[in-house]
Amino acid sequence: MLESTAQRRGVSVRLQEKPRPVLSVRGLVIEDVTLDQPEIIVDHLSFDVAAGSVLGIVGESGSGKTLTMLAVMGLLPHNLSVTGGEIWLEDQNLLTLSATELRSIMGNRMTMIFQDPMTSLNPVICVGKQIGEIIQIHNPAVSRSEVRDRVIDLLLLVGIPDPGARYRHFAHELSGGMRQRAMIAMAVANSPTLLIADEPTTALDVTIQAQVLEVLAAVRERTGASMVLVTHDLGLVAETADDVGVMYGGRMMEYADVETLFAHPSHPYTVGLFKSLPRADSELTELYSIAGQPPAVGAYPSGCVFHPRCGVCRGRAICVDQEPEREDLGGGHESACHFVAEVTSWAEAPIAGRGLEEIEPS
Repeated sequence: MLESTAQRRGVSVRLQEKPRPVLSVRGLVIEDVTLDQPEIIVDHLSFDVAAGSVLGIVGESGSGKTLTMLAVMGLLPHNLSVTGGEIWLEDQNLLTLSATELRSIMGNRMTMIFQDPMTSLNPVICVGKQIGEIIQIHNPAVSRSEVRDRVIDLLLLVGIPDPGARYRHFAHELSGGMRQRAMIAMAVANSPTLLIADEPTTALDVTIQAQVLEVLAAVRERTGASMVLVTHDLGLVAETADDVGVMYGGRMMEYADVETLFAHPSHPYTVGLFKSLPRADSELTELYSIAGQPPAVGAYPSGCVFHPRCGVCRGRAICVDQEPEREDLGGGHESACHFVAEVTSWAEAPIAGRGLEEIEPS
């Protein structure tokens, strides 16, 4: 497994260095433009992915994580459009490129591992040929034999046994773990600068999850690619990511390096996610859960989008009426909460197993 940036260099050194981002998203707005009254799905989202680093993006289903990555890849469904902001891949604003220019980047400098490989792989084309197509599209001068050799090398790299035989297999002939490895091989076929992994281990058992993570680490070690990891798994983020963005209701609630976020969560939503995790070092009679339900996509409440479920808010008018800006807490740690100063004491209260509405702010 790759070491985190903080482990390799020390937190103080890491915070002083500002490498040029491989991916920079600034003020991204995604709207459903097919409605009589367009609805905002992702609202002024900003984040960076530094060279050689891993950004973990976490949050409940419907928070806008995957839609954001689809926007980066230029793969939004027809009813959604980017209506504001910028998406920079190194020195290129992807939103200003033509379709032809964008195709030259996708699958080459920037690639995506989708959540379900069974629905992403073509069922009537053997896996080896599908991976080979990615190479041929971006390297038309390469011969068929060279492409085949490259594909077999990739299958070997991701840990698929007997790659010469597996080259001819179809998706249904591979196990779930092998299909995900094949997707990883396809994603890194052209040594991309940026790798986006959307829930790459969701449908796999724990043992296979660990193997897939080892494959991703080995591939990144070999290619030097930066990665965005979209996941619900906070343990996976803690083990893999350098920086973490916490999304809710299409907005970034908190953003920090992984050590800071886990040691000092500074948004009530982040605290709620952490409190929901079972712990081996304590005994609980009831597992805590965040009160209420996430809002429907696009049907977000006014003010702070999290306020209906927030134990710190307690119905205060500023939370209900005014959207909080992301406050810089130092060292790149940002939180979008009107009452950041109250979050730490609230987080330390014994709230596990109790409804949020019962917790008084400090």
